[in-house]
Amino acid sequence: MCYSDEEEIQGLCSPGWHIPSESDWNQLFTYYQGSAFAGGPLLYSGYSGFDAQVIGIVAFNTSRHFDGFATMFWSSTSHGPLKAWAHGMNDYNYSVSYYPGYRANAFSVRCVKD
Repeated sequence: MCYSDEEEIQGLCSPGWHIPSESDWNQLFTYYQGSAFAGGPLLYSGYSGFDAQVIGIVAFNTSRHFDGFATMFWSSTSHGPLKAWAHGMNDYNYSVSYYPGYRANAFSVRCVKD
C-alpha cells in the first residue's frame, strides 16, 4: 500500500479488489457472532471457507514469532503515521483481537471484492 492512509485502497490486490478496512473486518466478524467467537469459523479448520493459516508473524521484517500458533491480518485503516490496524487469530482462543501494528511488520493480507 506504500503506507497510504486511504482506506480500502487496491494496494497489492487485483483490480476490482481492495485491502479490507476496519468496517469490512467488523462486518465479517459480526456475521460470525462478533470478534469474541469469529476466530473459530475463520481458521483453517473452521467452516467459513476463510481458512486462515496460523503461520506466525514477522515483526519489523526481521524476527519470526508465533509459528504454528497465531497469525495477523492487516486492515487498510490507519492508526497514526506509523501504524495500521491488524487482527490476530490463534488456535487456542476463538476470539479475534485487534492491534495497532507497526507498518514495518510483515502480516498477512486478504483482499475483498469491491
